[in-house]
Order: sequence, then structure tokens, then C-alpha cells
Amino acid sequence: MSQKVQKYRNTNELSKTFGKYYVRPVYDKQFISTDGLAEYIQTQCTVKKSDIRAVLEELGSAMKHYFELGQKVKLEGIGIFKVGISSAASDTEAGCTASLVKKSRVNFQPETTAVLKGVVDVQRARMINGVATMVETQQQVFDHPATMLRDIRFELTADVQGSGMQDENSGSGGNSGGDDEPRP
Repeated sequence: MSQKVQKYRNTNELSKTFGKYYVRPVYDKQFISTDGLAEYIQTQCTVKKSDIRAVLEELGSAMKHYFELGQKVKLEGIGIFKVGISSAASDTEAGCTASLVKKSRVNFQPETTAVLKGVVDVQRARMINGVATMVETQQQVFDHPATMLRDIRFELTADVQGSGMQDENSGSGGNSGGDDEPRP
């Protein structure tokens, strides 16, 4: 199995990458329900579907409880969930209160594992006895592959509209990863 992706073209004339082509994920129109997830998990272990469903239903309430306490929730093998907010601005410190919160959301950061890629030589300027001196040191370089996403394969699929390309406002959304790329 693989995650399907499709091509799209950046049509944002204000972007540095205007006219460039990217791929983005294609999602099924349906969500996997709690019941569907519980049914799948049951096939992978010895716990009954009804017990799994009960745990999954309580997970949301438990996470909300810890969010209200200002804590992040880490599910090993999955990642970290935390509250994110958007707020209005205040001209004064006294006017900066919790009432400025306009939107809240749950942010998710997939679990990652640091993998040592190698060691590189680095030259840095340091002050030694009041004199700027170039000193060579070694620095470890790490890669942080997302554990959950590491083994997912991607496969290009045909555009559902038949043109093979989509503009920035259509399709499944998402960002191809770069700072200069469009966000549909």
C-alpha cells in the first residue's frame, strides 16, 4: 500500500516558486472512524474491539484534561499533541489578557528518532587571550526521520479532473515542505 500523491502547479504570482510543480497528498473522502480504527487494531492484537473503542473514546477526554492543565501529551510511537492558539494584539501589557485568544487548535508533532549521519569539520572564530582565532572543531550531524512516516511509500496518481495538474486552490491541500512554496 502507498500514500497517493498528485501533481499541482504553483499559480501564486507573488511566490518565489511561481510556475513550479509539486506533488501533494491525495486523501480519501472518508475518515476512518473510531469504530473502524478499533476494528483494525483488534486484528493486530488480542484486545477486543469493544475494549479498544472504550479506550479510544476516553483518550479525547483525557487529552483535553491535560491540555487544560497546560501540558503536552506524548503518545510513544505516535508523537506529541499540544494546544496552539491564535490571538488578537494588544497595544498595552495591561490589555494583554486571555480574552485575546481568538482560535485554539491541537498541534501534532510526529515522533522522531535522531540518527547520526556523520561528523563534519567546522571552523569557528574564538577569542583566545583577546585575539580572534580560527579554531577547527568537529560537529555531529543528525537526521531526524519521522518514525511513523519513515516507511510510507508514495505513488503518483492521475489527477481526478483529468488534466494531470491542479491550481493552488484545488485538491487535497497541504504544503510540499518548503518555506517559499504555496499554501493552498
